[in-house]
Amino acid sequence: MSRDKIIWVKINTKSYYNILVKLNDIGITIYDNKFKKDYILIETKYEDYKRIKKYLVSYKISIYESTGIDKFKEIFNKYIVFSCGIIISIIILFIANMTVFKIDIKTSNKKIYDIVERELNKNGLKRLTLKKKHFKIEKIVSKILDENKDTLEWLEIKYDGLVMIVNVTEKTQTKKEEDYPNCNIIARTDAKISSLNIYRGIPLKEINDYVTKGEVILSGSIMHNEEVKNNVCADGEVYGEVWYKVKIEVPFRETITKYTGKNRYNLNIKIDDDKYTILKSRLKQKKEEEINLYKLNDFEINLVREKEYIKETNILSKDEAYNKAIKLATDKINLKLRENEKILVKKVLKKEINDSTIYLEVFIVTKENIGVRQVVKEESLNDNKHVSKSNE
Repeated sequence: MSRDKIIWVKINTKSYYNILVKLNDIGITIYDNKFKKDYILIETKYEDYKRIKKYLVSYKISIYESTGIDKFKEIFNKYIVFSCGIIISIIILFIANMTVFKIDIKTSNKKIYDIVERELNKNGLKRLTLKKKHFKIEKIVSKILDENKDTLEWLEIKYDGLVMIVNVTEKTQTKKEEDYPNCNIIARTDAKISSLNIYRGIPLKEINDYVTKGEVILSGSIMHNEEVKNNVCADGEVYGEVWYKVKIEVPFRETITKYTGKNRYNLNIKIDDDKYTILKSRLKQKKEEEINLYKLNDFEINLVREKEYIKETNILSKDEAYNKAIKLATDKINLKLRENEKILVKKVLKKEINDSTIYLEVFIVTKENIGVRQVVKEESLNDNKHVSKSNE
């Protein structure tokens, strides 16, 4: 032990001041002292501790504790197994936080999934590899799109904790119109026609006409004197007014779950149906996401991502509940709408309020593209020709 090391020395005595006088007489440097019931604590150098032991032989003298870095070393040595476990856990969690444990490719198309997975592997984006920086991800995305222009329309790669999420849009492969010898434009739903743009084909309906689902609006059969002279693939845009009745119920008292943004990482071990968590969680309310690191039969080691959340209770006024119900009804319809489609009219048909909820029935009118292509099968074409010849 270093001669200049500062330590606390315990001297068993009740004659505190006599001890201080004796220590002064033998030239002991005292940095601090504390009086206890049956002993006195002296903060001094280790070298002076040996002199105290030499001159005050009639007292029970011992080292009480070290200070500074030496105290830390003593605690570390005393709890070396626990300390090593903590250090190893911190290192593992740090490395794990920088590692991709799962790749989630968002597509239901197996062919596109395989293409994206192959491209990711080729560019070093694999499971159990370190996360790449944003600018490198952008370069990889550009490269993948350039090399797969015919199959991929759009690609996005982002990290959510330990998961790499890959959003992908397949390039739409439209079949050439000339491949269809005859097709009609039919109504995909009941509606009132509001606009009609004809590019090819014969209109069977006009603006302000009502149509039912499946009814032909544009025909691909070119007729003359009630005879089919030619068959084409009808093409055009048909917009119509579509009606919805939406029922919405909103409680005045609502519980909201809010994530605080605090994330903690932990490890757990599963043996059969038993689970053991390595570190004690400091989060009171949390959602856990497990990523398997190792599995052998019924033994598992999992990395756990803990996401802290809080629950808040919110009391809505009647106006707030009403406005929320209208918004929910609108959002429900907006989910159905595509580009250039919109809501035209909203009208509350029914409103009921009780102590806990508000109930609305909302009538909504939308402008939607109601025309869809229907390919006329070869048998139908032959039937039409047969009918024409019979009429002759």
